[in-house]
Amino acid sequence: MSKGHAKIGLSEGIGAIGTGSVGRRWQLRQLASDTFVYAVTMLLVRLLTFLLTPLYTNVLQPEAFGEVSYLFALLAFANVVLALGWESAYMRFAAERQGEARRAVFAYAWGTMVVNGALLCLGVWIAAPVLAPVLQLSRLGAEGVRAAALVMLLDGVAVVPLAELRLRRRPLWYGGLRLVNAVVQVAATVLFVLVWRWGAPGVLWAGVVASASTAVGTAPVIARLFRWQWQAGLYWEMLRYGLPAVPAALASIALHVVDRPLLMLLADAQAVGIYQANYRLALPMLLMVTVFEYAWRPFFLQQAQRPDGPQLFAAVFWRWNLTAALFFVGMVLWIPVLAQMPIGGGFLIHPDYWEGLDIVPIVAAGYVLFGIYVFAAAAAHIRKRTERLAGAMILAAVTNIGLLLLLVPWLGYRGAAWATLGAYTVAALAMLLFAQRLYPVPYPWGRVGGVWGIAGIVAILGMGSPIIGRLLWSVVAVGLLWGWWRIWRGSV
Repeated sequence: MSKGHAKIGLSEGIGAIGTGSVGRRWQLRQLASDTFVYAVTMLLVRLLTFLLTPLYTNVLQPEAFGEVSYLFALLAFANVVLALGWESAYMRFAAERQGEARRAVFAYAWGTMVVNGALLCLGVWIAAPVLAPVLQLSRLGAEGVRAAALVMLLDGVAVVPLAELRLRRRPLWYGGLRLVNAVVQVAATVLFVLVWRWGAPGVLWAGVVASASTAVGTAPVIARLFRWQWQAGLYWEMLRYGLPAVPAALASIALHVVDRPLLMLLADAQAVGIYQANYRLALPMLLMVTVFEYAWRPFFLQQAQRPDGPQLFAAVFWRWNLTAALFFVGMVLWIPVLAQMPIGGGFLIHPDYWEGLDIVPIVAAGYVLFGIYVFAAAAAHIRKRTERLAGAMILAAVTNIGLLLLLVPWLGYRGAAWATLGAYTVAALAMLLFAQRLYPVPYPWGRVGGVWGIAGIVAILGMGSPIIGRLLWSVVAVGLLWGWWRIWRGSV
């Protein structure tokens, strides 16, 4: 037996381990292990990139740093258009194929990404002298636009190979590439911006070097899987699956960023500053959702055909909500303390921003609802009905805009926070409704409702307490949630 067949046989044998409680526990441990690796990696990456903030703000003028941030935001939208849903299509179709059939799926997804990226990069490169003034990039100029185009191309080269690493459950390799990217980004930025004094364009060129390091790191995956062949039916089937995900991805990005420009239009720059500073304090909850999603997608694609798949997913949902509730209580009780903690004669967040600390629980609750959306979205991928993702995200984005227009004139930046929570609630409810029609899962709503009832009561009672009180309420939360878990542990 060849090594390749041995690996496939082992994988199939592992996937066939019991369909009862023992098999579910083993799969849950695997999911928890992958999630832990993704979590540690992303925490390290976020820490490294955060270390660049003092450099940016001390070396670059605010206007120059603003142009860099603006251009990277535009790149986020450009990457969605470039991808055309091929990452999602690859993960869905490769999950059910091996050998040459899997290589065909890889060839279409990766080859299309590279061709699209090359054409788009070439067009932007040629048009850069015109695009720079149109985009009001007076400090970055054509050089910055061209560097951004190279970042877009190199990121596109790596997207599908990185998806393959996730699908094969190689979190260490995947996480290592992400960590190397962050290290290279920091080192190159220090060299280009601080040492060589390239200014704002240096930030973009550092991004080029970092993206190139990731593309090179995925070369073994590309070499192993890329074999050009043509199956028109498979290509168009993948394209039909992936394209509906593009509006959803665009709506998702809009959902995350549309509140800033609307808040500027309806309030003022000071409101945007206070809102942005405190909004970022809720990012740990988003990070928790993100690391779970990295492990969750390959997990549900591989386990969806199990006879007890719905019961397995219900068990994951119950455990995720329990973990998220503990995390939420910890954030609500301790983020304000950390934000006001004296550091080197100053504070982590300047006192001018403290008045907005009350939006942190609102935004964090929104991210919890986003996590539930991520969980329910599995059904759309399993049944190849990705247009449901687009529907839920577009509905949420429209809700967000409507609530912003309604609440910001009344509540200021707090209205923007409530609009975020409302939009994520709509996304979660819509996706849950779609999911139960596509792939019914027996969610334990009574148990989950009890978890969030405990978390909400403790958070409300403890958020105004002094430090000793917060410690006591933290212990109470852990005790009550642990007791709730023990009561229902054997039922899922």
